[in-house]
This record gives sequence, C-alpha cells and structure tokens, in this order.
Amino acid sequence: MQVDEDEDAALEDVAIARALRAHTRTLLLMCATCLVLALVGAGALSMAGVHRTDLRVLAGLTMLGVAQLLAIVAAVVAALGWLTIARGVGDPGSRTSHDAARRQLPQQQTIRTARRLAVLLRVVVALAVVGVTGWAIVDISAVLGAVVGAVLLVQVAVVLAVVRVNVLLRPRLP
Repeated sequence: MQVDEDEDAALEDVAIARALRAHTRTLLLMCATCLVLALVGAGALSMAGVHRTDLRVLAGLTMLGVAQLLAIVAAVVAALGWLTIARGVGDPGSRTSHDAARRQLPQQQTIRTARRLAVLLRVVVALAVVGVTGWAIVDISAVLGAVVGAVLLVQVAVVLAVVRVNVLLRPRLP
C-alpha cells in the first residue's frame, strides 16, 4: 500500500508541475511577444526618420502600442494563474499539495487561464477592427498605417491562440 500512496503522491506532484510549467511557458512566450513588438516599434521609428509625426506612422504605432499592452495583459493573466497554483499547493508531497491535487486545483486553474486568454483573444481581434475603423474616421490617409498595426495585433491573437491550445490545454509529458 505504501507504494501505491507514493505513486499517487508522485502523480499529484507531476500534475502540479505540469500546470506550473504551462503557466511559466505562457508567461515567457507573452513576454517574448511583447519584446518582439518593442523591437518592431523601435525599427519602425528608426526607419520613419523625419516622418515620425506623419499620421500614417502614428496610426501604426498606436496599434502597435495596443498590441504590446494586450501582450502584457496576457502575461499578467499567466502570472496570476501561476501564482494561484503556487499559493494553493505546498511543498512537493505535502498534505497541502495532496489536497490541492485532489481538488484538481492545477487543472482548474489551467482551464481558467485558458478561458481568460480566449476572452483576451477576442478583445485583441475586436480592437484591431475598432482601431482601423477609428483611424479611418480620424483621417482616411492613416488607414494604411492602422492596417499595418492591426496586422501586428492579429499576430498577438495568433500567438495567444497557439499558446492557449498547445501550451495550456494540450497535456504534455514532464
């Protein structure tokens, strides 16, 4: 019976570790997305040169800024999920860890984080449409820059979708 209890405890610790690893990967991927967007923005400003104040450049950069902000929000969602799991479980093999695994805290929090990212994904796509529409209303000549920025916003949505499915929802071996 001792062997069965040890195996159960090990399996519970593995479930906790998988959930923490999925949240850690999500956090790192969203931070990397934000960093890439910052480099794209710096490159765009550098290439714009004296045309930095052109409305087309400003439209693209505002959309890029929204994309960065939403990538940061996604990273915060992942970090909050990680913290919830980490606070809910104790040391590996402890009674608190055992109880958390029995309550399926890691799996529930992973699903909750995936749901939050799904909502954020919809917000990203909606803001891309609203942003292009807003810039079309402000000045029709800025639409091209807004569309370029919207493409970057949609790329954040793609990263969110891939992370949500491949990192959070699909089970991985340790």
